[in-house]
Amino acid sequence: MAKDRKDGTNVHNWHWVEKDALPWCKKRLSELLEELQLSAAAANSPEIHILKVTSVEGDAVINNRKNKIIVGYELHVKASWEGQLPGDGARGKGGIEFPYISEENHDEDPEVLVSTSGTGAAEAKLKQELLSRKQVLFDKIAIFVKELRAGGPACQEPAASAPAAEVARPVSKAAEAMSAVPKAAAVEKPSVASSSGRHDITLQEQFYARPADLFDCFTNPQRIMGYTQSPAQVEPKVGGRFSIFGGSVLATFTKLEPAQTICLDWRFTSWHEKDMSKVTINLEEPQPGTTVLKLEHTGIPEEDQFGNSGTVEQARSGWQQQIFYRIRAVFGYGL
Repeated sequence: MAKDRKDGTNVHNWHWVEKDALPWCKKRLSELLEELQLSAAAANSPEIHILKVTSVEGDAVINNRKNKIIVGYELHVKASWEGQLPGDGARGKGGIEFPYISEENHDEDPEVLVSTSGTGAAEAKLKQELLSRKQVLFDKIAIFVKELRAGGPACQEPAASAPAAEVARPVSKAAEAMSAVPKAAAVEKPSVASSSGRHDITLQEQFYARPADLFDCFTNPQRIMGYTQSPAQVEPKVGGRFSIFGGSVLATFTKLEPAQTICLDWRFTSWHEKDMSKVTINLEEPQPGTTVLKLEHTGIPEEDQFGNSGTVEQARSGWQQQIFYRIRAVFGYGL
């Protein structure tokens, strides 16, 4: 519990130890799928097998937050196949594609697309036969997803001797691209201290989405849990509860205008109980499909209940890295 810590270091904040799991995903999917025989029960049936995993694109990130493994991923997987018909021995080949393997559909069979390299009757028949045996592929993908959600490479490595806050944070180039905000669209003003010692921050971000999509990212609990990868309790109504990151953030909705404005009374549980700040989010659409999000977070206290003075940076980096970055990464609202 936070109160058991004398200094409160890294308690109830938004700083995560993060590992890029994409290399592991490529390796594990290759192990599971390459040279896989898609057998059939019927005798004298076509022979079909997977040749090679040709590409694994997207992002897979494993976070360790207070020794709890939390995984976020969105992958596009491609592989090649080859088959042979019985009798005349006609052969065919083509590609298999899983366009969306994601945390959102982890408990469902993913979409699978099968293509052929030619237009002959043999390849068409082999394609249909492959689709009839796709459960073999789904079973392998299910093994992969289960291992990744359990920690993937993190479960295969010895525990680090350094404290979590000191572990290096490797990030893939794709993750860096997703976390980057277009220079022309990102505006960040320095924090301003009021006469009461409270601080205000102002942020502006651009997303390639409609305002309604962004509004859902702060009012739909399923969407929120999708990008935070942690429990959330959200009641999208004035006076309704807003709790994210397993209760590390507690807030109450004070104003809701669909696809336009969200206002909340907001606090971290690491703050003094009497400390409450205000968050205002305005959504504008200067052109169809592009939304500018303007955020004002006012009344941030000088320090938390443990005497740590990094509360302003905690709030700023939390919005930028743990909310805006993850919305882009999970939902594809900008690279």
